Amino acid sequence: PGHGGHDTGTIGPSGLMEKDLVLDIAQRLGALIEEQLGAEVIYTRTGDTSVSLQDRTALANEKKADLFLSIHANSGIKSAAGSETYYLNFTTSKSAMDVAARENASSQQTIHELQNLLEKIALKDKVEESREFAAKVQTALSKELARVNPAARDRGVRKAPFLVLVGAAMPSILAEVDFLSNAREERLLQRADYRQKIAEALYKGVSNYASTLSRFQLAEQKKP
Repeated sequence: PGHGGHDTGTIGPSGLMEKDLVLDIAQRLGALIEEQLGAEVIYTRTGDTSVSLQDRTALANEKKADLFLSIHANSGIKSAAGSETYYLNFTTSKSAMDVAARENASSQQTIHELQNLLEKIALKDKVEESREFAAKVQTALSKELARVNPAARDRGVRKAPFLVLVGAAMPSILAEVDFLSNAREERLLQRADYRQKIAEALYKGVSNYASTLSRFQLAEQKKP
């Protein structure tokens, strides 16, 4: 779950905080992964605590995680709606850079101050895997949420320099599940059943991608 502690993330028109929303979704997703994939889930936070962007991927690397998924809710003009999923890379898209700047805001470093950021991305052998992971998650998100939120837009897979993804040694993505700045989507996000639908959509994306990895297939075969 993104944000936490003093970092509230986006706050919706009626006061729903991104940090609380994404923690709830992450815990729902984690329960699905543990129950249905039989895989271990490591949370970057399990309460309302502040965790630096760098510490999040450091934890994933330390625990030798297979996949890294950062969960967020988006912000934009009042009419902006729908989901989008990102992987780490540079971009010339102003909208993607705006999202990255907002999600990077809690870091003491700016994109331009990180001299080795380009080198890390250039040397990162997980870019293609991350793009494929993002595609699986975005497909599931847009398909599943369209059933309960017909007005939602499929905003697609995008790339941007998110600090939280820098240095991850595994396929890593950031999902913006909906626009918390959109009053209609905020009302949906306040509903437990809708948050469960988001978790189920994320689970489908994760499991679809995991099925392409041999270590997950072996783990599934060992299950009674």
